[in-house]
Amino acid sequence: MISLPAQHALQQMVHRAIQASPLVLEGFMANITDLPDLSRLGTQQVVLLTVSCYEFRLILLIHFSPDAQTYAHFATVNKLAPAEMEEQSFIDAIRECANRCCGNLNRDLARVFTHVGMSTPNIIDRRCVDYLHKLGEGYLQHFALQHPGGPAFGVSICVNAFTPLDFACEVTAAQETGALELF
Repeated sequence: MISLPAQHALQQMVHRAIQASPLVLEGFMANITDLPDLSRLGTQQVVLLTVSCYEFRLILLIHFSPDAQTYAHFATVNKLAPAEMEEQSFIDAIRECANRCCGNLNRDLARVFTHVGMSTPNIIDRRCVDYLHKLGEGYLQHFALQHPGGPAFGVSICVNAFTPLDFACEVTAAQETGALELF
């Protein structure tokens, strides 16, 4: 069982993780909307990552299509000309993007739960997502991500709770990460 406050907190965490990731070009804000299902999305592939602890397993899925608009988006993120974005560079970029998005989510979850761990990104066919219900999810939510002039992305979370989850967590603006502190 995953309480409504916990579902709301997870939604906030996902929104913050998306906004702070390379899914959104620097200086832009993305419009994130809830989707009842994935039929309108029309993407072809998914990057899959998991965040797990003793209390739950969360599967984060980032839906994309390897088309010219998506290649151009990641070329911009990596400060390349679109013609320079080769297939392997694109795969590396989309995986790193998903890794950073999931890392942001992992950091927020670690403020509430101890011993939270994260997997490495894997790319799978979009049709695999149709079988998430086989996991007996406690909470499944899909999001559409639109920003001006950019490709459409989707994000899904599927949470399996091993114990009742009831928590509230106000997510604040993204904190700067990656800096080393020396004492």
